[in-house]
Amino acid sequence: MKQDDGADAAPGAGPPPFETFEHTADIGLVVRGRTPEALFTRAAEGLVALIVDPRGLREDAHEHVAVRAADPAALLVAWLNELLYLLDTRRFLPRRCRVTQMDETSVTADLSGDIVERGRHDLRRIVKAATYHDLRLSRVGDDWEARVILDL
Repeated sequence: MKQDDGADAAPGAGPPPFETFEHTADIGLVVRGRTPEALFTRAAEGLVALIVDPRGLREDAHEHVAVRAADPAALLVAWLNELLYLLDTRRFLPRRCRVTQMDETSVTADLSGDIVERGRHDLRRIVKAATYHDLRLSRVGDDWEARVILDL
C-alpha cells in the first residue's frame, strides 16, 4: 500500500488519514476515522488529494450537500460520487468538510473549497466514480475503516 505523503500531518499524529492501493486501471482508497463523521471527512480528503494537491485549494467557494443511501457502505459511495458530481458540474472541490448531520442512511455537510482551474491547480488524475466493487465499511477496534475502489 502507498501511504499519504503526510505533508499536512503533524509529527506523531498517528497513522495517515488515508492510504491508496493499486487496482487494475483503478485506484483503491483505505480510510480510517474515530467516528463515521471523521471517516467520511477523511474519505473526502483522500478523494481530493487523488485529484489535486489540496494545499493549492482555497476556501472561497461553499456548497451544502445532502446524500441518502440504503446503508452505511452505500452512503460512502454516494457521498464520494456527490463530491465528484460537484467537480464535474461546478468544478468545485472541497478543502474542508464539516459533517452537520449523519445517520446510517444519510449525511449532510457544509463544504468550503475552490473552483478548480487547470492553470492554477496541479491536476493529478481524473476520478470518474466511486464503485461498489470490493467495498468494505466496518469497525476495527474503536475506529471505523472503509475500503473503496475508484474508477479512473
